[in-house]
Amino acid sequence: MSTELYLVYLATVVILLVAPGPMTLLTLSTSVRHGHKKALATVLGSNLAGLVLMLLSATGVGALITSSPALFELLQYGGAAYLLWLGISAWRSRPEENLESGFRYRDDATAFGLFRQTLMVGLANPKGLIFFAALFPQFLNPAKPMVPQLLVLCSTFTAVDFIVLNLVAFGGCQLANRLCSTTAQKRFNRLCGLTFIGLGGAMAIA
Repeated sequence: MSTELYLVYLATVVILLVAPGPMTLLTLSTSVRHGHKKALATVLGSNLAGLVLMLLSATGVGALITSSPALFELLQYGGAAYLLWLGISAWRSRPEENLESGFRYRDDATAFGLFRQTLMVGLANPKGLIFFAALFPQFLNPAKPMVPQLLVLCSTFTAVDFIVLNLVAFGGCQLANRLCSTTAQKRFNRLCGLTFIGLGGAMAIA
């Protein structure tokens, strides 16, 4: 891959990952509730989900899944239902009491639990398979070995995903300092809940 083509791919990935989506919202809400350290588990869950989808797409398994309407719809509706459940849970989440000394992070979730949650959200979206199957061929040279090229594409996507979501997590930690009242926390929880529900609904009917 030429330097010019790689820079085009890099710019494309940055634009795609900066756009808000389920992983961005999960990272933001996790960092607000649990701090950056636990939000890092969410970031890593997103990274692993992306790597798995890229691997499936590259090996042709993604094409097999997307060619089976029943299996594709099963995954699609399963992912939509999970996002709806996350939305309802966020809406019903109880805020902390008023905190005079500043916002206090919750300790009602483990890093592994948050990692698993994000991984499930990422893997439950079969459109990721279509996305990578459509994106990668635009930057591959069939006259050259595929494995080195795919390694560059996958590693670049994962690195950008890690950086962008970490920036979102840092932003969430700054936002947490402004959520020192039950009213502000309730509004944030409901905004996250509505967004998850909207994403789930969009996934179900798309």
